Amino acid sequence: MEGYQLNYSKINNAVLDPLSRERKYRKMISVIRDYYGEDLSNLRCLEVGASGGIITSLLSDDISDVVGLDIDADALHSASKNSKKSLNYVIGDGLNLPFKDSAIDLVICNHIYEHVPNADQLFHEIYRVLSDGGFCYMAAGNKLMVYEGHYHLPFLSWLPKPVAHCYLKLTGRGDHYYENHLSYIGLKKLLKNFNVIDYTLEIIYYPRRFAAEELFDQHPIAAKIPKSVFRILHSLIPTYIFILTKKHA
Repeated sequence: MEGYQLNYSKINNAVLDPLSRERKYRKMISVIRDYYGEDLSNLRCLEVGASGGIITSLLSDDISDVVGLDIDADALHSASKNSKKSLNYVIGDGLNLPFKDSAIDLVICNHIYEHVPNADQLFHEIYRVLSDGGFCYMAAGNKLMVYEGHYHLPFLSWLPKPVAHCYLKLTGRGDHYYENHLSYIGLKKLLKNFNVIDYTLEIIYYPRRFAAEELFDQHPIAAKIPKSVFRILHSLIPTYIFILTKKHA
């Protein structure tokens, strides 16, 4: 697993927090149902970066065949031990997915691309394993976010790596800034082989429809911003939500 940020669940405890994972899941499943329809039961689903398995377990409430994959063996062991369900977890590398071509109907890629050593290879693999009618739910952090969500520091992701490392050290938040975020333009280049359906503004415009009320509960001033402003500032939105499908399909 060369180049990976190993044992991530010990670095970021949020991935093991049931409340925050459930909030993410409710938004995720709302988008998936909006795109695909209510009945998801017959899909074969892969969650890349399952970590503690909380979202994997929630997905299994709606989808009968769910696999959670992660390189973090300790997190997956904890997920398997603590789950009340019999779920399928695989210790594996997102850059070399252990599945046949076109074997998966739905891939979950929730804030994963910035944590792998080669994001192009990750999406090459996702494209390979997706069935022709399949789709990928992707949540993606933006390099131009004002407030970096992993370390809670302003403009961290804007900085060159050597400066970002120093910034972390000076603020006592760490020694090495591992994450590699892309701008919106960079993400579109990364996803060049996919059709990209951008749900980001829909979620901002209709937060209740997509179980995203906390966006404005946490930032009440944002609720008063006209929709046209979000459209203009689209390139600065901290997180994008996409549905991806294979172009040739």
